[in-house]
Amino acid sequence: MKKALVTQAFGDKWHKVLELTKPRMEAYCERHKIDLISIEKPLVEPVQYSKLAIGNIIATKGYEQVTFLDCDILVANDCDEIGSLLEPDCTFMAFDEGSYLDRKPGLRGLADAFGFVPGWQPSFYYNTGVFVITPKAVGALSQPPIGLFPNHFAEQTWMNLQLHLWSTATCSIDPAYNCMTSVEEHFGLDRHKDANIIHYAGQSNDMVKLLTSIQYDDAKLKELGR
Repeated sequence: MKKALVTQAFGDKWHKVLELTKPRMEAYCERHKIDLISIEKPLVEPVQYSKLAIGNIIATKGYEQVTFLDCDILVANDCDEIGSLLEPDCTFMAFDEGSYLDRKPGLRGLADAFGFVPGWQPSFYYNTGVFVITPKAVGALSQPPIGLFPNHFAEQTWMNLQLHLWSTATCSIDPAYNCMTSVEEHFGLDRHKDANIIHYAGQSNDMVKLLTSIQYDDAKLKELGR
């Protein structure tokens, strides 16, 4: 199966983050014999919508499965191949943060703005910092109307709306594969011992602190042989 890992980073401050996190992504790809693709020129604004280009990558490069990781992610060196966890018949896999964080009102609001059936209720809300996708789910990567890019958690709420709209066959990944601070606290995880993927979501308001945290956690993982 032809697989790729895609990440993206735009601008000097995020390139500095990627400098710290990319070596682990490279090692991951080498271990699991998959291609690494780094998108470093924004295609739209908000720039996070650039990840929707994965649909084009799948169509033009012939990938049968793509894993996406935000650049503010550390991958443990003993992390297994994420795509191998994809359940039978599942075409999109990510962590359902809506299972414990109240993200669904924002999703319903966006649905109302785009004319969904009144009273429609979402059944999930995935964090799109880590996901696995197959060609059967590319509809979820549909672009918004020209000139209109809803900025609710960047592209995340839009993608969740598309996953519902296209009746995508989804499944939720174990929280250890998207260990954000809220995940660590809610599920009682230890990021250094339990997490396969540490995700620094929502920490970009202080880039110096973010870089320091990544360096510290990288060193702690290495101490543990991870």
